[in-house]
Amino acid sequence: MKQKKHTHALIICNGEMPSSKLLLPLLKTKPFIVCADGGANKVRAFRIVPDCIIGDLDSITQKTRLFFSFVPIIHNPDQDSTDLEKVLEYLLANHFASATIVGATGERPDHTMANFSILLKYHRKIALQFFDERCTIEIVQNKIRFHAVIGQQISLVPMGKCSGITTKGLKYLLKNESLELGPREGSSNEAAASTIDISLKSGSLLLFKIHPHIKH
Repeated sequence: MKQKKHTHALIICNGEMPSSKLLLPLLKTKPFIVCADGGANKVRAFRIVPDCIIGDLDSITQKTRLFFSFVPIIHNPDQDSTDLEKVLEYLLANHFASATIVGATGERPDHTMANFSILLKYHRKIALQFFDERCTIEIVQNKIRFHAVIGQQISLVPMGKCSGITTKGLKYLLKNESLELGPREGSSNEAAASTIDISLKSGSLLLFKIHPHIKH
């Protein structure tokens, strides 16, 4: 299957979907839409037509397969990789630069945790961001600068031990400090400025940017 000169993809997994209101801006950019197996079941209700469906096909229903009979399906039976990994490998092979992933969180906490691990595994190969009803999630290594709404909730969750963390623009500042699951996490911080800077010397952080409309 030839890529249609897209550089950005929207991946739809089989977890909790954001509302149509939140999905609409993601669709306006006209991304290449890929369903990871059972993600195809989810998009039927949203009247979203994917460009292709990829996976081991153990989750997609027969009704969905008939409904999307005109959509290319790539069957990858490999049991050593998840359906999300199968999609990411396809995108890498077709030289995509970035992807937004929905349906990767919620419903199954074990799947959510596994998907965080996949995010860490692939984020250096392709720019990735999870998106759900409550927040966006991405990996931070080295440094990042982003815009926020003052008062917006920001959480930093270490994946393992992170050291040398310094932040600017947050209510509770970190100055060359460490975070580690168990001893200390960085959840429920708050944007005190419209530009946020985060840097760290070692480790990987999960950056949660809670949607501004969601109250504390």
